[in-house]
Amino acid sequence: MPEKPLSAIARPQRDLYEKGVAAITRNNLDYAITILGGVLKTEPGFFEARQALRAAQVKKSGTSQTGFFKKMIGGAASQPALAKAQLMLKKNPLEAILAAEEILNNDPMSTGAHKLLADGALEAGLFKTAILSLQILYKNNPRDREVAMELGDALTRAGQNEEAVK
Repeated sequence: MPEKPLSAIARPQRDLYEKGVAAITRNNLDYAITILGGVLKTEPGFFEARQALRAAQVKKSGTSQTGFFKKMIGGAASQPALAKAQLMLKKNPLEAILAAEEILNNDPMSTGAHKLLADGALEAGLFKTAILSLQILYKNNPRDREVAMELGDALTRAGQNEEAVK
């Protein structure tokens, strides 16, 4: 399943996407996350909605307290959801992607969720989505050779050979 551009999305979902983007600009981040998450449930290949959702998640996490204790509690709370989503990965990669998005709503820098989302996206043929998560993982840990190789592979599969060589 390839990613879909805005022009290929049905009008009701496009309107919701635009409401979500407007909510981000008004700093109504919970509303934006809810709307954009709903759009992605209906249209999992809608890449622009995924980018907007990721921006809202990161923006929201930047406004909340990010102490060590909160990170530890958040990481521990997401482990059961990650394990469940990992089981869904081969049978239904789109469900695994949605589960990873739910985890990212609470912890947008979750390494496990980004890895799961990238694996699910590659399995489903959503290469731009996989690249988005892999780039976040690579940015957080540029020395991780496995992530670098997987990012290069995803870029190659997406037809971005020059970027993959870099």
